[in-house]
Amino acid sequence: MIKSRYSAVESLKVMGSASKECMGPNIEVLLWNVFKCKRKGWQSDFLSLTRDRDLVLLQEAILNSPFDGLFNHSLHHQWIMASSFRDLKSNIETGVKTGSSVVASKHFFSVSDYSEPVTNTKKMVLATEYPLVNSTASFFTQRLLVINSHMINFVSFERFRAHLDQAFQALEHHNGPILFAGDFNTWNKKRMQYFDTLAMSCSLKEVPIMRQPRLGHLFRHLDHVYCRGLSVVDVHVHTDIHSSDHYPISLSLRLSDD
Repeated sequence: MIKSRYSAVESLKVMGSASKECMGPNIEVLLWNVFKCKRKGWQSDFLSLTRDRDLVLLQEAILNSPFDGLFNHSLHHQWIMASSFRDLKSNIETGVKTGSSVVASKHFFSVSDYSEPVTNTKKMVLATEYPLVNSTASFFTQRLLVINSHMINFVSFERFRAHLDQAFQALEHHNGPILFAGDFNTWNKKRMQYFDTLAMSCSLKEVPIMRQPRLGHLFRHLDHVYCRGLSVVDVHVHTDIHSSDHYPISLSLRLSDD
């Protein structure tokens, strides 16, 4: 039996400082699987892409690395990192990380019940809530639920379905707007159809995103954005950015009136 180079972590860390009191009505978002920050030029791309963003959803984010200062000393974003495993040699933790210009009123994470083969590592779902601006009152009456997810891969459909069911449990009792985004590893039709079925049951609509399928992703789109109570103003895929094996996706959203 091959000894794993990773160990389970399943922990959460809060870093940085938010700069605003509430979210909306316009919300600027960046979604990006950063490939564990391995490629040259990642830091400069990150600084450029996250400037003026209200929400930043990262997958394959890392902790205990030379980049920690970007998050610990941030004066514009609060960063919440949910780690699922640690590299035993480097001590670097990997997971999902959500940055926001507003302090999260709630946050919780959920790790997959099953592990991926070979590496024996698990995947993570991070849910955060933020107070929303209310144009008709002086107090906040609604909260935005943000779910940042990296779904399990290289497993049977039954195990993928179990993790997806687990992720959707995070939004079952939320009545307000929802942003559900991440690397969903939907590289076959069966996975995508099941995802769409769950999304429809929760009144979530997928954001149409025009992009070029990639060979490394089996010519399937893995990164998706689903919304409820939010209107899409603009979407842009940064195909000029090559510091990850995923293209960053920028979105301009607006709170819906209905």
